[in-house]
Amino acid sequence: MTESIQRILKRRALDGQHPQTPQQIIERFEIVARVWNQNPTPFEWGGKRAARRQRARSKRQGHRLGGSGAVAQSLVA
Repeated sequence: MTESIQRILKRRALDGQHPQTPQQIIERFEIVARVWNQNPTPFEWGGKRAARRQRARSKRQGHRLGGSGAVAQSLVA
């Protein structure tokens, strides 16, 4: 989960900005983190995106085997 938060903070801190020094980057991150802590964005696990992915998985025929491109056909109808 921390990776998600880091990605959001990075986007908010640097979106449309062009900092010239590391100090400017640090200052922007500190400001964004302070605002985030006052009013954090709620995370919804298993939301619309997860439902969309589940539908896509259910549409596929067969079951993937490991990381290969091979597919095993299901014998259960």
